[in-house]
Amino acid sequence: MKSYILTRTTLSEEKERIKEDLKYKTEQHKYPFRLYDDDGELYYEGLSVENESFEPLDEEQPNSGVTEIHYLNNGKWGQL
Repeated sequence: MKSYILTRTTLSEEKERIKEDLKYKTEQHKYPFRLYDDDGELYYEGLSVENESFEPLDEEQPNSGVTEIHYLNNGKWGQL
């Protein structure tokens, strides 16, 4: 099982990858996150099996340049 999946992207070249990731979605993927670059531009949205995990940021940063991860907690987005 993947520890996170991407559910949405603003990058057109990643659309097929999102479709593939959605095949791995389980009930355990319940923590929404967003990945942003250093200009505050949203690149990805996804779901993680852990709340407050840096793994999505660590894995996606080398290819996309994302520098921030935010999780939805109690109805508010917060940066880790």
